[in-house]
Amino acid sequence: MLRGKVIKAAGGFFTVCDQNGRNYICRARGALKRNKQALIVGDRVLFKPGSAVSDHSNSEGVVEKVLPRSSCMPRPPVANVDLLVIIMSLKSPDCDWQLISRMTVLAEKENLTVIICLNKTDLISKDEYNELTDLIKPYPYPVIFTSALSYEGVNYLKEHLSGQCSVLAGPSGVGKSTLLNCIQPGLALQTGEVSEKIGRGKHTTRQVSLLPLEGGGSVVDTPGFSRLDFPDIAPGQLADYFPEIESLRGYCGFRDCRHISEPKCVVKQELGKTVNPMRYDHYQYFFNELDKREAY
Repeated sequence: MLRGKVIKAAGGFFTVCDQNGRNYICRARGALKRNKQALIVGDRVLFKPGSAVSDHSNSEGVVEKVLPRSSCMPRPPVANVDLLVIIMSLKSPDCDWQLISRMTVLAEKENLTVIICLNKTDLISKDEYNELTDLIKPYPYPVIFTSALSYEGVNYLKEHLSGQCSVLAGPSGVGKSTLLNCIQPGLALQTGEVSEKIGRGKHTTRQVSLLPLEGGGSVVDTPGFSRLDFPDIAPGQLADYFPEIESLRGYCGFRDCRHISEPKCVVKQELGKTVNPMRYDHYQYFFNELDKREAY
C-alpha cells in the first residue's frame, strides 16, 4: 500500500496525492463506510493503486485506511491543518464578528493557530478604520488587514501561509479565492461578486480543495458559509476555548465561576483591559445557547 493525502472530495470519489506528487482517483473501502469513518480533505491515508499503475495508464485506487488525525474541523470539513485563517470583509458583505468568535472556539478545540484576516480595506474610510481598531482592542488573535485591489497586506498574509497547511474559511463573497489568486496567480480560482439584493456573495468555490503553494506548504480553499453550530461542547467548557478568559482561571471569587452573573468575577472586571467587551458578549451568548441545548 502507498501513503497519500486526500486533496479533493466529490461525489464519493477522493483525489489522493501520493508522496511523489502523483494523483489517484480513489473510492473508499467498504469497511470504512461500515465503520462510518468519513474521508475528508486533508486526511492522511493508506491506499492501493490500480493494477496497471506501473505503466502510468491507471490512476485509480482504493483507500484502505485513514491514519490518525492531528486536527479535524467540522466546518469547513478538513483534517490535519496547522493554521486557520478566518477571512471576513469589512464591507460587502459586512463583517460578522460573532461568526468569527464561533470559528475561533472550534479552532481552539482542535488546538489550531488562528489568524483573523479583515479584507476589502479599500471600501472603508479612515474614520471607519479607526473605529474598527478601537473595537478590537484588546483582541486575543493576530489581525491582518488586506485588500486584493491595492494588495495591502497580501505579502504579509503570504508569509504566514508559507510552510504550513492552512485553511481559509469565511462567508461567501469575502474574497477568499481572490486573495489566493493574489498570493499565487497560477491558481486561477473562480471569483464572484456580492449580490446587492441580499448582501451576500455567491458560492464560487463549490468544494473543499487542498492546493499546493509555491513558497512551500499548502492551503485549503473552502466554500463560504454563514451559519455554524457548535459540536458537543458543555457550557462549563466554553471558557476553555476563549483564551483571554481561560488565562484568568482561578482568579475569580468563586472557583466554579461561569463568568455570567457571579459576583467577584475577574473576567467582568477585566472588560476593556485584557478582555474585549464584544468578545465577552459573544461568550455570554454562546454560553446561553449551549445551556439551553443541554437542558433539552
